[in-house]
Amino acid sequence: MISSRKLERATYDSVAFCFIAARDHPDHDTIATFRWRFLKEIEALFVEVLKLAREMGVLQMGTVALDGTKIHANASRHSALSYEHAGKIVEQLKAEVADLLAKAEAADQSEVPDGMSIPAELERRETRLAKLAEARAKACPRA
Repeated sequence: MISSRKLERATYDSVAFCFIAARDHPDHDTIATFRWRFLKEIEALFVEVLKLAREMGVLQMGTVALDGTKIHANASRHSALSYEHAGKIVEQLKAEVADLLAKAEAADQSEVPDGMSIPAELERRETRLAKLAEARAKACPRA
């Protein structure tokens, strides 16, 4: 879900969202303001939660499930990357994350078609960033 209006509706419909919101139903303006105010902290926290879930064995890198939807990871044909190429991919992913966050912000200003899942795209890119950083550290510990 990317729209604050959809998040607001989910606090009425979804047990998980109802639990997270402690049976409160914040309006979409409050949700949008919170996201805007704490965007940098949310980004960092999101990456940390993914890392922690992976370390605990709760998150498997093959399949990620969000809202009951299973998304299969794309098995890369380029499993062996050069250090320089991995750096280019990291920069590209960071740009894509920034673009997706901008789309999430724009979603609060207008309606977004159903089926578009920016959190899923963010999670996929943040996971790739973490894996690339780990691979680059192993490949070239001096950098």
